[in-house]
Amino acid sequence: MRATPTAERRGGPFVIPARTVFVVSALIAVGLGTFTLLHERHSGQVDAVYLIIGLIVAAVWLASIVLAFMGYRLGIFLAAAFAFVDFGVTATSHFEVGTGSLGTFVKSEGLPVATVAMGVLVACVLTVVAAAVLWGNPRGRDRRLDTVPLLLVAVAGAVLTILQATDGVHRDSFGSSNTEDGAFAAAVTASLWLLGGLWIARARRVGALLIMLATFIVWYSFLTLHLVKGGIPLSVVAAKSGIIWAIFSASAAILAAASFLTALALFVLAILRPRRAKSARAAPAAGRASG
Repeated sequence: MRATPTAERRGGPFVIPARTVFVVSALIAVGLGTFTLLHERHSGQVDAVYLIIGLIVAAVWLASIVLAFMGYRLGIFLAAAFAFVDFGVTATSHFEVGTGSLGTFVKSEGLPVATVAMGVLVACVLTVVAAAVLWGNPRGRDRRLDTVPLLLVAVAGAVLTILQATDGVHRDSFGSSNTEDGAFAAAVTASLWLLGGLWIARARRVGALLIMLATFIVWYSFLTLHLVKGGIPLSVVAAKSGIIWAIFSASAAILAAASFLTALALFVLAILRPRRAKSARAAPAAGRASG
């Protein structure tokens, strides 16, 4: 069953079409998920049968993405269901303490698998949310482009957040949290930041709140991990991991602080504008009543 033409003409909540968000995030999820699966097989976490079933699922997942792109709701449902399941499998396999935990996985397969595992979670979250919008509004989008800079900053900030967490996995440094919990929190934070950047195009309050929540977590974590007494200074990070990783961490915090203040200003304006509009409508009505 295809989406209705009337639904396609409506404006959507994202600054770019939900179908584009859905297809891109779903393809990334399939690619990163397959990469993780191959490394799980290489490290002996799964057997050959599991690998074959996983590759078949990936092929069906790709087919469902094609169907979704063509407008079939069955494809949307299947692709979102696969993303939801993959999120759960990845979270329970690598973001909980155990034989396949992220810290152990990295030691056998290298640091990139940590970045990829966090990327899988982010891509799956975006796929599921975009599918909910795509279900009834595949092409609709908000045509105002004034929030595009916030979306671009959200994309850059999410990437830097994942890279910052990757270095945290490398140094096993997430403060009082273990490696798995810290990396999972970073993936969720990156997801919230991206969703806020997408949603703020039309749903200003929702998007602004998501951005504020995500960016608060980023810069507050940077403050407690690197700037307060007892934290690890960026000079130590540069010495142990390299100057580029210290730059990633500082850049994520700077973008987060700037985005937080911008989103806060937009949130306040979104609250004040309806009140001003009501006051403007009430004034002529009061004048006519007195006349």
